[in-house]
Amino acid sequence: MGVVAFFSVANLLSLARVPLGALFMIVWGASWGGMSLAIGVLAAAALTDVLDGMFARRAAAARLASAGVRSPRLHPHPAGTGSWLDPICDKIFVATVLVAIWTHLHPPLSLLALILAREIAQAPLSLVYLAVPTLRHWLHYDFRASLLGKAATVSQFAAITAIVLELAAARRLAWLAFALGMLALGDYLLRALRLGLARSRT
Repeated sequence: MGVVAFFSVANLLSLARVPLGALFMIVWGASWGGMSLAIGVLAAAALTDVLDGMFARRAAAARLASAGVRSPRLHPHPAGTGSWLDPICDKIFVATVLVAIWTHLHPPLSLLALILAREIAQAPLSLVYLAVPTLRHWLHYDFRASLLGKAATVSQFAAITAIVLELAAARRLAWLAFALGMLALGDYLLRALRLGLARSRT
């Protein structure tokens, strides 16, 4: 993939969440920042998460259309850089924001663990995938986010916002993030198994 292709609109929107995480820490702790600006940063990050997927789908559809593919949903075209860049940027942003929340509010660690449960469970699985070449070759995994994965990320953002605003619903939203995160992780594992089995039959 070329430099121009990497710095597409969709990828730039995904990458924007990394400095937004740092900005969240800065504005919350600064005298000129505060709660309202911190919430604004969360809203901006959520917006980039919505827009990057929209631009990525448009770009993929345009590429397939130029290749003469009339049914993009049925075409097994491999995902691009955004398929792994987007979830990585999500995780960096969420982790950075939770560090800032812990620094300023000291919420129960169990609450933060519920929000990060998917990432905590996924980390060792990702390390195994990266460390075993045979497994990577067998799966050749497609990291595109599923609807469950996106829903889990949205619920994480909602839970984080509730914690920042110190709302009573924070724990319920954290449990929702946990449930959706575990379902999304299960969906990823099933998708990986199906891909691996399909490749082994060819």
